[in-house]
Amino acid sequence: MDLSHKQWMYGGAVLLAATSGTIALGGVPNVWTPMPLPIVIVAFIAMIVFPFVTPALYLLVLKLSSSSIHFGKIILALVVFFGVLNIIYFQSAWEYGIKYQGPEHTKIVASENLVGFTVALAISVVALAKKSRPLAYAANFLLFMLLSWCAFPYLGELP
Repeated sequence: MDLSHKQWMYGGAVLLAATSGTIALGGVPNVWTPMPLPIVIVAFIAMIVFPFVTPALYLLVLKLSSSSIHFGKIILALVVFFGVLNIIYFQSAWEYGIKYQGPEHTKIVASENLVGFTVALAISVVALAKKSRPLAYAANFLLFMLLSWCAFPYLGELP
């Protein structure tokens, strides 16, 4: 069963909002809700808006790129771009994570990110190789799920 474009757009956006919203339930970073730093910053600025930032960006990417014949390449480029940025972020924030969140938390969250971005990359590559639009949608959704859930986690001192 292939999902329609609108099902990917709006269903994905709802799931991403729910994922971002779980941050409020967790209260403090843990391995299940590591609190992505961009979401934390938005939450400090406007608490009501933060669950909708990632879904809005997800919808924007789909709106601007899904009709392109290069959709698979665009998603692959986004996965690689954010994956590399995430690696750079972990390299710079690693010591803070060890100091303030603990070695176990930091290693588990890094592992979650490594697995997630590896799976997103694999799906993107297969989508491009097979010219599969549903797989490209899945890779895009997984990328934004990672951005909502665990990419660029807050590893510093808790307020």
